[in-house]
Amino acid sequence: MKKVMMFAALVAALVSCQSKGNQAATELLEDGVLAIAENDSSAVIVYEGILPAADGPGIEYVLSVDSIGPNGESGYTLVTTYLDANGPGKNQSFVSKGKKEVIQKQVNNKPKKAIKLTPNDGDAPIYFVIVNDTTLRLVNDNLQESVSDLNYDIIQVAP
Repeated sequence: MKKVMMFAALVAALVSCQSKGNQAATELLEDGVLAIAENDSSAVIVYEGILPAADGPGIEYVLSVDSIGPNGESGYTLVTTYLDANGPGKNQSFVSKGKKEVIQKQVNNKPKKAIKLTPNDGDAPIYFVIVNDTTLRLVNDNLQESVSDLNYDIIQVAP
């Protein structure tokens, strides 16, 4: 519960900083506490959502994506928190950072636009289809959505 409150405080701080013209990025410290780091090189957009988990109540996604940076690059920070991973009220968080790019593919003869997140550590890329101006949906590498009726959407919470 304490970490959930920390996430709420983080989002409030991000919105506050951005409304004053400052951009912020998040970083997970060793003790699992999120900190806010100033970053004046690009604007940060934050998405959040709790997605289904195979063996728990869900996985909270907090995705911070930046606009084009000073050298033409673009990046992201993704914090995934597995709710109750180590027992009731004991969540476990992981941080992924890397390159963000917008891609397009044909899926069932229809064009789809998505964000491809390529982690710096060599892990497999993660894909989110752009549903609308404020919603991203987790999909597979072929940009195909889950066949279940479960919610795989994350919603924009800060600019």
